[in-house]
Amino acid sequence: MSRGSPGGATPLLLAAACGALLTLALPATGWWPAAAAMAGPYAAIANARRPRRAFAVGFWTGLPFFAVYLAWLPASLGDLLGPAFWAVFPLLVLALSCVWGGTAWLSWAAAGGGGRRTLWFLPVAWVAVEWARTQGYLAFPWGALGYAWLDTPVAQLASLGGVYLLGLLVTVPAALLALPLVTPRAALGPPTARLLLAPAAALLVVAAAWVGGRELESDAEAALRPPTRLALLVQGNVDAFARAGGAARDLRVHLELTREGVAEAAYQGSPPYDLVVWPEGAVLGYDMEGSGARELHEEISRSAPGAAFVVGARAYQGAESFNSLYSLRDGAVLGRYDKHYLVPFGERWPLHGSLPWLYDGLFGLFGLPPLASTSAGPPPAPLATPLGPVAAFVCYESVFPQVQRRQVADGARLLVLGTNDAWFARGAGAEQHFDMGRLRAIETRRWLLRAGNDGVTAAVDPLGRTVARLERGVAGTLTAPFALETGLTPWVRLGGWTPAALGAYLLAALAVLQAIRPREGVRVADRLRRR
Repeated sequence: MSRGSPGGATPLLLAAACGALLTLALPATGWWPAAAAMAGPYAAIANARRPRRAFAVGFWTGLPFFAVYLAWLPASLGDLLGPAFWAVFPLLVLALSCVWGGTAWLSWAAAGGGGRRTLWFLPVAWVAVEWARTQGYLAFPWGALGYAWLDTPVAQLASLGGVYLLGLLVTVPAALLALPLVTPRAALGPPTARLLLAPAAALLVVAAAWVGGRELESDAEAALRPPTRLALLVQGNVDAFARAGGAARDLRVHLELTREGVAEAAYQGSPPYDLVVWPEGAVLGYDMEGSGARELHEEISRSAPGAAFVVGARAYQGAESFNSLYSLRDGAVLGRYDKHYLVPFGERWPLHGSLPWLYDGLFGLFGLPPLASTSAGPPPAPLATPLGPVAAFVCYESVFPQVQRRQVADGARLLVLGTNDAWFARGAGAEQHFDMGRLRAIETRRWLLRAGNDGVTAAVDPLGRTVARLERGVAGTLTAPFALETGLTPWVRLGGWTPAALGAYLLAALAVLQAIRPREGVRVADRLRRR
C-alpha cells in the first residue's frame, strides 16, 4: 500500500497538520480563515476504508489541536499541583483526542462505511459532541470551534443559536470544502462540478452568515439602552499561590482599593457607583454567615456607601464548602450564588468519597496538602441585588453557555462574573477564558461585568465589545459603564432545545440515508458497468 493511499500515513500527517493550524482560528489568536483547515480531516474521514482509520484521523487531528491550544495549562497549574499535573496533562489531551476520534468513527459508521454520506453527519455530530462536553461530572468545553467567529460579524448570530450555531458555521463549510476531496468511489456526480460548486456553496454560507451578522449587529446596537449606570470593578492582584498575610490582608486590599476608587470618582465629580464587584475568593478565611458576619458586611458596605456589592467568598454549610458570590447592601446579605460547574481535578475530584486512600497517597507522594473538594451549588439561578436579578457566575462557569442562558431566561438583566485567573499566570489561558466569556454577552444581549483577581477585569457590552479593561497583573480598580437590558434573544428562549435539535437532525439523516442507499448503490454499479 502506498503512503499516499487512504490507508497510508499521509492522511494522518495531513490531519495532524490541519489540527495544529486549526488552533490559529480560535481565541486569543482569532485568525478565523484557519477554520477551513477542518476540511482536510473531514475528507480523510470520508475516504477512510475502515472504521479504525476514521478514528485515527479524528484522533490525530485532535492530538496537536488540544496539545497546542491547551499548552498553557501545564505551565500554569504545574506551579500549583507540581509534577503531578505534568503527568495529568497528556492524559487530558489523549482523552479529548479520543473524543474527536470517536466522533469520526461514529459518523463514518452511521454513513454506512464512509463516503460522501459521511459529510452529512460530521458537521452536526462534531457540534453535538461540543454540547456534550458542557455536560456531566468531567465537563470541559475548552476548544469549541464556534469561537473562531468571535471578532467577526458572524458572532452576532450567537444571539440566535449560541456558540453551537457558530460551530455549525465552521463545520458545515468545512464539509462542503471537503466534498471535492472525497474519492469517486464515495462521491457521485461529475468531479469538475463538485470542484466548483462545493467551495462556492461554502463561501455562500459564510457570506450569508457575515451579512446576516452585520444586520443583527446593527439592529441590536440600535436597541441598546444607553449605559447610564456605573460599576466599580476591583482587581486585588493577590498572590493566588502564597497568600502572605492571610485572609485579613486579602480583605484589606479589596477594602482599600474600593475606598480609593470611590474617592477618586468623587474627586472627579462622577456620579456614585451603582455596583461594586469583587473577584472570586476576595473574602477568604471569613464565614460570611457566621457569628460576627454582620460587622464584616457593614465594613464592606461602608467602603462604597449606598452601592450594591457582589463579593467573592466561601460559603459553609455543615461539612460542605462552596465557592460563592454574595450580594450585599448596607450591611445586609441579599442573596448568595454557589458555583455549580466545578473544575475537574481542581475543585471536583472523581470518586474521592470512594477512594480517599488513593488521593491521600498520590497527594502525599507529590508533597501536596490534603485534598479539600468544593461542593457544587444548585442549578444556576439569578442572584438578588438592589438592581434587580443578575446572572452571577464564577470563573470556569463563563465557558458554559447554559449558565447565563438559564439565568437570563429567569429574569436576569446583567451578567456579573467573579473570577481568579491568577492560576493561568501569563499564558494564553486567561485571554482564552476572557474571550470565550465575551460570547455570553452576545448570546444573551446583556452587559458583562468581569472582576478578576489579577485580570482580566473588564466591561463587555451586549455586542461582545470590550468597552473598558484594566491592565493585568496590577492592583487597581476599573470604572465600568453598564445598563440593565430587557428582552430575550432566540438563544435564551429556545437554547434548551439545542441537544434535541442536533439529535433530531442526526436521526433524520440516518433514516434518509438508509432509505436511499440501495438505489444509490445501483446507480454507482450502473455507472461502473458503462465505463
